[in-house]
Amino acid sequence: MYNFDEKVDWRGVDSVKWDTVREGVIPLWIADMDFPVFPGLKEALVKRASEPFYGYRPRRNEKSAYYQAVHSWYKTRHDLELPPRSILYGPGTVLSLGMIVREFSAKEQGVLILTPVYTPFFEVIKENNRKVVEVFLELDQNGRFILDISKIEEAIDRAGIPVTLGIFCSPHNPAGRVWTKEELASLLELARRRNMITAFDELHYDFVYQKNSEGKEQRFVSAASFREYADRVIVVSGANKSFSLGGLHVSHFVINDEALRQTITTALHRETHHEGDVFAELAVETVYRQGAAWFDECKNYIYENIRAAVQFLNAEVPGIKAFVPDGTYLIWADVRGLMEKSGCKDCAELVVRLENEANVKITAGGMYGRAGEGYVRINAACPRSQLMEGLLRIKGWAN
Repeated sequence: MYNFDEKVDWRGVDSVKWDTVREGVIPLWIADMDFPVFPGLKEALVKRASEPFYGYRPRRNEKSAYYQAVHSWYKTRHDLELPPRSILYGPGTVLSLGMIVREFSAKEQGVLILTPVYTPFFEVIKENNRKVVEVFLELDQNGRFILDISKIEEAIDRAGIPVTLGIFCSPHNPAGRVWTKEELASLLELARRRNMITAFDELHYDFVYQKNSEGKEQRFVSAASFREYADRVIVVSGANKSFSLGGLHVSHFVINDEALRQTITTALHRETHHEGDVFAELAVETVYRQGAAWFDECKNYIYENIRAAVQFLNAEVPGIKAFVPDGTYLIWADVRGLMEKSGCKDCAELVVRLENEANVKITAGGMYGRAGEGYVRINAACPRSQLMEGLLRIKGWAN
């Protein structure tokens, strides 16, 4: 048994979540967990650091421990048997997505995204001089985004420029929607019909709960499992969210198609991202080999956090409607009623006032695109007492 109730003072450890807010503010914003890492990870890194050699290492291949650990995790956790060569080392999710944008679209061409979505999706498109082709996702009564293929088709037609690439998020950040096998198939069929490559950010793939917000059984389905669409699919994923490895800047690609894999391999060499960091590789290998039990407890703890938080917000805070996500450790909440009651012109103003007046920091939905306006994202991956104290502060301010 691991103790996820333990509160740790993270100030002063160079944490963007804690060290960029003033003393006394409870941070429930950026998607980092507030639990000490899996103990075996710390032990492995300290042991390796004590070895007085940090020099060049032999080149890794699909038979090395890192690749075998990633392969095994997919097989044992997600029942997905990947071809040995399909896994490539990546330099982090955002850098990998930027690479994909450069390789599979041209300047001034369009890149399709479904919004609201993780902010760097916008950034990697715009910073590479491509055009954002945006499709607004709508919520159903359970707070689940609706995937409407006809709206996507209309957006591509309306763009008036070639749209050669789509970047998708599964599970979807910020609202935790887990796309079904049928929905993914419809997206990939669209990609084939439109001659598009699809890139899937699956970084939250381990955080899929047994039942979705409608109470139906669910499981994570990777886009890489669709072998019939292999020539359309590049997956970017990693252990970062599952085991709090964001600061190590490590990820992996899953690419089953030889031509796509060769394109990314060439790009990795050209941009000198093909060699992994000794500590990053070891971290991934360690958590995937030894950390399953820790992660299972962590995931269950967070799910209970989410249930408690959503119940509290909906019962105790007027003007907020929160939703239990299908996956991720992030809560998406409609705050339009609270904005109106408090006189806030947008969710960004609401979030600033909560930080300044209630000493709790959450994330404004508007930063994930115009479709996120009127909503907020709350990070539930922290000790329960910390989460509930933050929500109590929101209640006190709202009342």
